[in-house]
Amino acid sequence: MNMNYPLKYGILIAWTNRPNVWKSLHCQHARLLSIRSCQRMPLFKSNSIKYTSFNCQASRRRWVSSEAGKAQTVAGSLGLEQTSAETVIPAVPPSPTVVPVESFVESLGDDTVITLQSVGLGGWSPSGMVQQLLDLLHTSTGLPWWATIAISTVFVKTLLLPLIIKGQKNSIHMNNNLPQMQHLQAKMTEARNTGNQLEAARLANELMIFMKEKNVNPLKSMVIPLAQAPVFISFFFALRGMANLPMESFKTGGILWFTDLTVPDPFYILPLITSVSLFCTLELGAESGVRADNLQWTRYVFRCLPVVIFPITMNFPAALLCYWVTSNMFTLCQVGVLRIEAVRKRLDIPALIKHPKSELKLSNKGFVEGVRESFTNSRIAREIEERAKADEMRFKKAGIGPVVKTYTYDPTKQAFAKGAGSNQKING
Repeated sequence: MNMNYPLKYGILIAWTNRPNVWKSLHCQHARLLSIRSCQRMPLFKSNSIKYTSFNCQASRRRWVSSEAGKAQTVAGSLGLEQTSAETVIPAVPPSPTVVPVESFVESLGDDTVITLQSVGLGGWSPSGMVQQLLDLLHTSTGLPWWATIAISTVFVKTLLLPLIIKGQKNSIHMNNNLPQMQHLQAKMTEARNTGNQLEAARLANELMIFMKEKNVNPLKSMVIPLAQAPVFISFFFALRGMANLPMESFKTGGILWFTDLTVPDPFYILPLITSVSLFCTLELGAESGVRADNLQWTRYVFRCLPVVIFPITMNFPAALLCYWVTSNMFTLCQVGVLRIEAVRKRLDIPALIKHPKSELKLSNKGFVEGVRESFTNSRIAREIEERAKADEMRFKKAGIGPVVKTYTYDPTKQAFAKGAGSNQKING
């Protein structure tokens, strides 16, 4: 006898042979309905009600409704007879675990290698190579960013030291021979103003010979700024790009009061140190080895430059000022070392001679006028030297080349016969 009755709405009532217990009834909400009775109990079908009585045994059952209103049952053994079916209910899956964003980002960063190129930095431009140098030193040594910037600055300045020493030697040679050079330049200017070009050319040649004998070349004085400017510009754009990105490690790569290298110094201490150290560098003539006492206007410009720079550097990121302060401090230390007599003898740096203003012919002239006159005289002397070299080359070529045919008359002009009129020419 089949005692299982599926109803229209998915409810199933079943009987077993165990006494005094009626099987639990489960509906769609899995609510247990326990009825303890073994007498006459109703059996529900879709449209009728029937009663029956027998010695019943009820056991625990699990019920679930399907879409068609039928129960899925599996036979189970709860007693001597296997007359019941058990409906299988799938286990409820556990709720998903919410992963914090911080731990997700950290786990992502552990497996992902972030390069400079992936964030738009690096490359083979001058500033990109500086960024690669800084990143290589930072990752290989584990130093904080402020120490990385300082060590890189000292390293690059040390590489430029031979050029700086060579430029200082030339500047000292020019300073020691400045009275004689200015004397010849004054004579050249006077001869040119009077229209005596022959005398001006002779004096220009004499000035050129004098500069060669004394190993003086005005163009060599440009070695220091030409070598320093590309380095400063490369570091400037490299550090500004890394700070403006910004690199996250830059935000904690500082020290003392400037822990964040991506923002300006909140106390303006770094801009002040930069301006003061720059003033000392220019006042002592640290780069050229010669002070600007002979040119009054130059000295005034150098003294005003740090004052003008201070409000500009107030808005610079701390990373830029960290480089600038380190560079200025290295230059001041370089001045102190190069002033030691034993070091100067070792490097063959000549002694600096201080001239009184009475011996300097151009000291009373203005800055612009003196510079213009010096460049004009140098240009004339250079043109005369090039002309002399061209004459020497032609002379050597004439001595070793073929003999040039000469004429007693000018072959480019047609000759006239004797007694012929001015309009009658000799024909072929």
